[in-house]
Amino acid sequence: MHSPGLREAKKAATRSALARAVLRLSTRAGIDHVTIDAVAAEANVSVRTFHNYFSGKEDALLHFVSSLFDTIVERIEARPTDESFFCSVRTALIEAATSPDVGEPAEIVALLRLLDTDPGLTARSRDMELGDTVEARLAELCAQRGQPAHTLYPRMVLHNAITTIRVALEFWVTHHDDDPTTSAELATVLECAFDQLAAGLSQPIRPLNEPVDPIPEEH
Repeated sequence: MHSPGLREAKKAATRSALARAVLRLSTRAGIDHVTIDAVAAEANVSVRTFHNYFSGKEDALLHFVSSLFDTIVERIEARPTDESFFCSVRTALIEAATSPDVGEPAEIVALLRLLDTDPGLTARSRDMELGDTVEARLAELCAQRGQPAHTLYPRMVLHNAITTIRVALEFWVTHHDDDPTTSAELATVLECAFDQLAAGLSQPIRPLNEPVDPIPEEH
């Protein structure tokens, strides 16, 4: 007989596998072309199992978003409390973006684009009150560090950091092969992007702004 802890861990793993399957398929074909049958086959489960966890593919993707945000917050919480909030957010985002548990850069970029453009995802994210969740977790982080929660600075840090990681990932996906062996290079690009953010945008810094050779097109 499985213990309650083991059962919950298996359920969490299945839920994560289903969400990742939806994300992979959406990256390949677009979310409109993803079927629940295809998701179940990708995750090696039955369609009934999928519906035991999610009402639809949008819910699965938003579960992934929520889990990713939880991971980032937990990484920020694990940083030293005397470290600047900017440095903690920077480290947490880079660690999450380069973690094999999160997904390939192209998948994350596709997900962020979907959140901006897909009406179904936008509506479901409002229903799930993801924006309110972000605000609540941000207030908790500020309280842990003895900082006032309802000020401009932490919001500027968080939202500028998220924009920076997104732009850097899009840059990476555009200019590099999606090769797991290049994760160290990805981390370097992300570090350089945050160096630029910290230095300001009045002047470009190196090596981030050295010319990049585009990937040759296949014929």
